[in-house]
Amino acid sequence: YEAGEAMLQMRVGSWSELGPDAQKLRTAVFVEEQRIPKELEWDAADAKAVHAVVYNRMGLAVATGRLLPGAQAGEAKIGRMAVCRVLRGGQLGRQVLAALVGAARARGDQRVVLHAQRSAEGFYDRLGFVREGEPYEEAGIPHLTMSLALT
Repeated sequence: YEAGEAMLQMRVGSWSELGPDAQKLRTAVFVEEQRIPKELEWDAADAKAVHAVVYNRMGLAVATGRLLPGAQAGEAKIGRMAVCRVLRGGQLGRQVLAALVGAARARGDQRVVLHAQRSAEGFYDRLGFVREGEPYEEAGIPHLTMSLALT
């Protein structure tokens, strides 16, 4: 910071590169804070996903998310968006989302979908995502499918 370096660093990569740091943050947010059973949090999709992790100056992961192929050709699915509790509202989620949408665009996807927790619906809405269908529960938490056209 004092030397003119950025306070935060975004890294986009594979689970083998970023997994240990993403896992710590996701455990803190989803398993410990939101009480989602850890067997619902971890799946084989992490190994094939593109991950985005924001690090602070001390090298700690403070925000993360992942990008997977969607259910249809040309579709991407963003998930596991998590921001350190004390840093929420400070644009970190927006940065992770932008990095993942950028990765989807770069690989030629035409649309991004995600399962938004209802408490985060306004966040995604402000960033151009559109609600689809009716609300539902996932891992005991109310969710809503939302999408963004990339064309």
